[in-house]
Amino acid sequence: MNWWCASSPKNWTWSWTPYLGALAIVFAVIGIGVWWTVRGRHGDELLAAQAELGTASTTSSDNVQAPIAGTSTGRTIAFVFGVIGLWAVLDWPLAALGAGYLATAQMVRQIVMVMVVAPLLLFACPPALAVRAVGWGRRLTVLRWMSRPIVAVPVAAISLIVVNSPALVDPLLDSPYSSFLMDGIWTLAGFTLWMPVQCPHPGVRRLTGATAITYLIGQSIVPVLPGFFMTWADFPIYSTYELAPRVFEGFDAVTDQQTAAAVLQVGGMVLLWVQIAFRFLSWGHREVDADSPRHKHLTGTGAA
Repeated sequence: MNWWCASSPKNWTWSWTPYLGALAIVFAVIGIGVWWTVRGRHGDELLAAQAELGTASTTSSDNVQAPIAGTSTGRTIAFVFGVIGLWAVLDWPLAALGAGYLATAQMVRQIVMVMVVAPLLLFACPPALAVRAVGWGRRLTVLRWMSRPIVAVPVAAISLIVVNSPALVDPLLDSPYSSFLMDGIWTLAGFTLWMPVQCPHPGVRRLTGATAITYLIGQSIVPVLPGFFMTWADFPIYSTYELAPRVFEGFDAVTDQQTAAAVLQVGGMVLLWVQIAFRFLSWGHREVDADSPRHKHLTGTGAA
């Protein structure tokens, strides 16, 4: 059992070969979820109340926001699918294929992590857990900066371009340690991309409504950037995948590269636009509900 995926000159086989590092990360995430359900959420009632109200004695009301709406059942479902996606991305066979045999598999890993796993796990994170992990002090200040679009956009875009550049991909895939570093970079890029609209900490002001939709539309170009040079190259640009033993007969390095570009560009945009459509419909429903006579009557009654 290897601890992390890396390129290999061996012919591909479908014999199960799990990665110890991947399993450790997945079980650690599961462990946090179990601990929070059994003990963590009952450990500090004041902290939980602050998280739900979005208030703290050290935080100005101008900097807080109501937590992301969601039921415990919804968060549990998001957590389960997020963990399954995390396991699929980090462990065999997708990780092994992506690290040394198929560029397409590597692009699938990135798209699933960035566009599916990251938003699911952020949504699944209870506000009180985010408060317990980050607090209301200096770490929250760093989190606020990372959740600003002016920081999130270039960090996500540059990270994805860097980890897909031929000059870095081939040497980074040579060893488990550098491969782990590369996987960590695009994983960080995924969470950073979603922080401005999905940050679970109530001390971070998220983008909402039309502003959030505009931000995500702008981010839909991020997957296009690293896939651009793969699309138009008439020859393999990654030595790792060019020289790797073929997994599927007839699926050569150029075809693999062009398929990878399509997965990164089309697949990434489709998954992101599903999120945009969902948020647009939810926002429209809230706006219509807020303008309804019944809502106005109830609001007026409460104000009186």
